Amino acid sequence: MSPRFKISTASGIAAIAAIAVMGLSACAPGAANAEGSESAEGKTEVLLVGTSGSVRPYTFRDDNDELTGYDIELLKLIDQKLDDVEFKFEVTDFPALFAGLDSGRFDLVANNLSTTEERREKYDFSDPYIEAQFGIGLAANSSLSNIKTIDDLAGKRTYGTPGLNYTKILEAYNAENPDNQIIIDYTELDLQLQFQNLAAGLTDFIFSERVVYQGYGEDAGLDVTFTPLDSDYLVDTFGTNLYSAYGFSKTKDHSATIKKINTALDELIADGTVAKLSNEFFGVDVTPRR
Repeated sequence: MSPRFKISTASGIAAIAAIAVMGLSACAPGAANAEGSESAEGKTEVLLVGTSGSVRPYTFRDDNDELTGYDIELLKLIDQKLDDVEFKFEVTDFPALFAGLDSGRFDLVANNLSTTEERREKYDFSDPYIEAQFGIGLAANSSLSNIKTIDDLAGKRTYGTPGLNYTKILEAYNAENPDNQIIIDYTELDLQLQFQNLAAGLTDFIFSERVVYQGYGEDAGLDVTFTPLDSDYLVDTFGTNLYSAYGFSKTKDHSATIKKINTALDELIADGTVAKLSNEFFGVDVTPRR
C-alpha cells in the first residue's frame, strides 16, 4: 500500500512549475497566467489539494511518513491521465479544509467528502468515487444489541468531530429528540484512539463507515463489532448522502477541470482500475453503482 508518488515529489514539480512561470513571464509577457505555466506542450494547471492525512484508509501517512490512501492514490491515477493538470498536496487539520476551500487557498479537497446538499451550496464536486455503508461500531462485550435505527442509541455516549457527516446525522437526531438525546463528546482524538477507547468501554459506540471501522477496528486487532444501518433509512430520515467526491472551491471556475477529472474517472472505472484500487485499500469494491 505504498504511495506511487511521494508528496515531496509533488512539491518539487510545483516548484519547477513556479520557476517556469517566472521565466516565461520575464521573456514573454502574457505567456502564463495564474492557473499554470505555459510550455511548448501547452498550459499546465497546478491545483493545490487539501487533505487531513488522518482518516485511514482514505488519506493517511504510511510507515515511511509518506502521504497515501485511497482518495490520494486515485487522484494520482487521474493525474497520470491528464497531461495539462498537476496536483500538489498539503496536509492540514480537517476543519481547516473547508476554510481553505472557502478562501480559495485550496482548489480542491481529497478527504472522503460526502456530497451533501448543504455542501453543494458552497462547493462544486466531481462525480462520486465512493458509495458508503454506514453503521455502528461497538465493543464486543457491549450490552447494546439489535440496533436498527439511530433511536436505539438514545442516552448512549459517543465521540463526535464537528463537520463530519456522522456527527451531523447524530446532531440532526438530537435536534428532533430534545428529551431523548444521544450524548456527543466532541473531541480531537485521532480515530485510532477513539476505537481503542471504544474497545476499552470508555464510550458506548462509534458511528462510522464500514471501511473506517475495518481499518481502525478489526484490522487494528481490537475486540469490536460492526452493525450496519439500512442505507434507505438513513437517506429517507436524515437526507444522508452515501456518496463521496472531490470538493472544489467556488472562488475559481473549475468547471472545465472537473469535466476532465470526471472523464478520467469514468475511464478508470470502466477499465477496472478503480475496483482494483478499492480492493487494495478496503478489501471490497466501494465504486458507486451506475
